Amino acid sequence: MSHGEPRRVAILGSGTGSNARALVEYSRGAAKSFTVELIISTRSDAGIVNVAREFNIPYVILQKNDWVLSLERGIDEAHCDILALAGFMRKLPTSTIEKLSGRVVNIHPALLPKFGGAGMYGIHVHTAVIKAGEHTTGATVHLVTDEYDEGAILGQDSIQILPGDSPESLQERVKRLEHELYPRVVDAFSREMGIRTRHA
Repeated sequence: MSHGEPRRVAILGSGTGSNARALVEYSRGAAKSFTVELIISTRSDAGIVNVAREFNIPYVILQKNDWVLSLERGIDEAHCDILALAGFMRKLPTSTIEKLSGRVVNIHPALLPKFGGAGMYGIHVHTAVIKAGEHTTGATVHLVTDEYDEGAILGQDSIQILPGDSPESLQERVKRLEHELYPRVVDAFSREMGIRTRHA
C-alpha cells in the first residue's frame, strides 16, 4: 500500500448495522481517507450483513468453533489496516489486539471514562446514566485494549439529557450522535495514520 492510499477498514459487529452503514456512507461520500473493505458479523441474520449486501461489500460470518481464527484470517485476506467495532459484544482476544497494534477502534454510548466496563453496553448504559442523575451524556470513540473501554479516547460528542428521557429515548438520540461522530473520528484517525506513515 502506498502512503497516499486510503486506509482499508474492516467493520466487526453483530447488531442492526446502523453504525456500519454510517461508516460506509461516509467513506463513499465525504471521506477519502478510508474505505470499508470488509464487514464481519457473528451471526448470519444480523442487520450488519444486510448492510454488506446492500453496498456490495465482502462479508465474513465468524465460525462458532474458532471465531478468532476466522476473524483474523478475514482481516488478513482483505489487507485491512483498521478494525472498527460496531455493536460487537464479545471481548477481543489479546492476539487480535496485538496483531493490529493500536489500530482497533470502538464506539461506546456514553462519555468515557464514566459508564464503561463489563456489562456497560446498549440499553444498560442509558439506564445507568439516567439512574445516576447525569445532566449530559454522549458517545466516545476510543482505541481498544485488553480492558473494556479503557483505551485512549479519540473523540467525544455530548448531548443534554432531557426531562422525561427514558433509556429508550436517550438511546435513540445517542445513536444519532454516534452516526455523526464515528465516521468523523475514523476519518481523522485514518488521516493521522497516513501522516505517521509518511514520516516513519
